[in-house]
Amino acid sequence: MSAPVSLNNAQMEAVHHLHGPCLVLAGAGSGKTRVIVHKIGRLLQSGLEPKQIAAITFTNKAAAEMRERAKALVGPKAARDLAVSTFHSLGVRLLRSDGERVGLKSNFSILDSDDVLGVVRDAGGTTDAALAKRWQWTISLWKNQGLDADAAESAATTADERVAARVMRRVQERLTAYQAVDFDDLIGQPLALLRRDAEVRAKWQAQFRHVLVDEYQDTNAVQYDLLKQLVGERGIFTAVGDDDQSIYGWRGATIDNLKRLPEDFPKLKIIALEQNYRSTGHILRAANAVIAQNPKIFEKKLWSEFGDGEPVKLIDCDSEEHEAERAVSRIQALRSNDGRNTFATLRCSTAPTTRPRSSSRSCARRRYPTK
Repeated sequence: MSAPVSLNNAQMEAVHHLHGPCLVLAGAGSGKTRVIVHKIGRLLQSGLEPKQIAAITFTNKAAAEMRERAKALVGPKAARDLAVSTFHSLGVRLLRSDGERVGLKSNFSILDSDDVLGVVRDAGGTTDAALAKRWQWTISLWKNQGLDADAAESAATTADERVAARVMRRVQERLTAYQAVDFDDLIGQPLALLRRDAEVRAKWQAQFRHVLVDEYQDTNAVQYDLLKQLVGERGIFTAVGDDDQSIYGWRGATIDNLKRLPEDFPKLKIIALEQNYRSTGHILRAANAVIAQNPKIFEKKLWSEFGDGEPVKLIDCDSEEHEAERAVSRIQALRSNDGRNTFATLRCSTAPTTRPRSSSRSCARRRYPTK
């Protein structure tokens, strides 16, 4: 498959870089999914079988969308055989196949959050639901950092954390006895399996000849280490992400994963997608000004061929709730006018106590058309 004319130069470069590690810095609205899908097509043209390509996303919805777009490009049969999944679905696949190597039967159970909370309450010997939820949250963060109970107990710095580490140990004992895993174990257990078992590691490295990861900036430490185990010394993968769009720090995602890539993979090719296909010039200049305040790992500047568009309007709001009300009111007003597109960026005069990292994704999307 030759590179489609719909790709710009940077996108084409990313699609054709097949034989080494590649980081695609995809600014908001820059066509990252298009790049991933067309790269899948290019990999198939290069001789890979569909089952040898793993494309990892963060939600089932995103995985379904990616598969549908791949189906439109490469056909239904090839798309059906692609390994398009979330990290957790991929973990289930590894454990169903080889989990007995870490003591799990192929029919192990996956507990949801409520079931896990019950196990935590039992392991901690408490009827205090709020306390059990704090333990559950702390244990989850530790698991997403790659810590087991021993490491968590060593890392604990407060009396509460030391108690949580002991609860974590008892929770894990119960899960093992139940032949069950929690959501976090679907990443941690496959990672432990690949680290411990050279035969299984070689099997899956041979299975997946190219790994693509979407929304790479939102990976946590365990997901990054799982990627490293899957690609091995060959290090052939494509990570697509943007340090200005990280929104999952609260669940263990770390921008350090972007910093680690060029350190762990010295031959890493870095390609920036800066052309935006979603917004006009005024919006992008405002977004660039906002994200310029972020600590930078890689430089990029979004631009568009859509012209300047309507000027950005700043509206002072008293709170996030007031901001939402103003946005809804503005949308309703636009839907009742003569159909003109108007763009607005809202600014709260009273900041909340915790505010997410400034994001080009959110700024560039604050655009309110009539239809």
